Amino acid sequence: MFLKLLSFVIAALMTFSFASPSVWALGQKPPKETVQTIEEPKIMYRTLLDCYELALKRSETVAISKEAIEETEAEFLKAAGEFIGDADYKIASFRQDPLSTAEGGGGTGISSNFFKTHRRERKWVFTQPLFQGFKSFAAIAAAGGLRKQRKAEEIRAEQLLFTDVALAFYNVLRQKRDLEIVEGIIKSYQERIEELTEREKIGRSRESELAKAISQMKSIESELAKVRGLFAIAQHVLGFLTGIEIKPEELKDTDLPDERILELLDYVQASENRSDVNAAKQAVKIARQGIISAQSELWPELALDSNVYNQRDGSQFNVDWDVLFTLNFPLGKGGTTLGNLKQAVSVWKQAKQTYSLTQRQALLDIQESYENWIASSHQTKALEEAREASQNSFDLQKAEYDNNLVSNLDVLDALNELYDTSRKANDVHYQMKENYWKLKVSIGEVP
Repeated sequence: MFLKLLSFVIAALMTFSFASPSVWALGQKPPKETVQTIEEPKIMYRTLLDCYELALKRSETVAISKEAIEETEAEFLKAAGEFIGDADYKIASFRQDPLSTAEGGGGTGISSNFFKTHRRERKWVFTQPLFQGFKSFAAIAAAGGLRKQRKAEEIRAEQLLFTDVALAFYNVLRQKRDLEIVEGIIKSYQERIEELTEREKIGRSRESELAKAISQMKSIESELAKVRGLFAIAQHVLGFLTGIEIKPEELKDTDLPDERILELLDYVQASENRSDVNAAKQAVKIARQGIISAQSELWPELALDSNVYNQRDGSQFNVDWDVLFTLNFPLGKGGTTLGNLKQAVSVWKQAKQTYSLTQRQALLDIQESYENWIASSHQTKALEEAREASQNSFDLQKAEYDNNLVSNLDVLDALNELYDTSRKANDVHYQMKENYWKLKVSIGEVP
């Protein structure tokens, strides 16, 4: 009985000795261990529109266009100021050497006021052109038209910037995919070479077949270096436009808007609404105002000058105001006026020709963009089907080669066909997207 009791006490002591110190001291359960998970950094994806927004903030061309608009507002204020006239407040203090009595300095009345040693004058001076042969009206109209022209040019600059960004954006994606295709084909060649090497060892393949495969792979490896260079250049161009370095994996391609393809005539009708056409149209109106301004030099000018005096010393100290009307008849300036008029007419005619050329170029741009988009859309569909057929052909050739039904040359030909078709399909796919946005820009539509 004693031995059983002793063994029970020893067992209890051993149980408490192996218990956790925190449990023994505090009588609490030990805290559960927490597992910390490390989250992978999220990639900030950038779409085409994101890159365009960055390019708008960075573009010097767009910034110059905005400043040109500010400049036209200054021209409008100058023209308006010419029409409104001038207002000045003048303070004059006249001093002269006093004359002696013998020289007439001691006279009275008008003479004494004339020879005063100090005369002061304070007055408001108003100058108002009443008629300048419509020169001021022409200047104001021309300044307003110039602002509209500069605004239209700014819009066109933003649209052309979008085209540049779209080309750079899709070029990065195109070169990235092209690089993946070339690397994938090289990997397929390496697998073929390994298989041919093993088959050559057991006498199931000729040495010439292995040499042929190695030769073709080396040729494609040289193309790989070129593709890598083009890929790097494409990234630099996109970085130049956006102002920041964007990694290729950050670019997110999106599907084109699902919209019905309209007839060419529907797009052609939008040519008149293009911003560059509107800018050329405004230039014609501005040149027409230039003719009116030049003709104004042949008209007489009527001006009003008035003074309102606050303080006046001398013989006219009681005169508070005066008004002067001036009528000027231009009789001749040595041919300058007629020369300016002839030059203005020439500028107007040039502006009309430029407007006509801009209209025709806009029409041609729309026609080319439309046909390129339609052609690339059909070509993309056909090449994608061709790529799938080439992939299927290559898989079948490999399977038949394993069964000794075809030669290795047939497999290499199928692989080369897959290589060429895949690259062409990739190139046309992104070309189709570029052509879509070119069409949108050609009709003056930018998202």
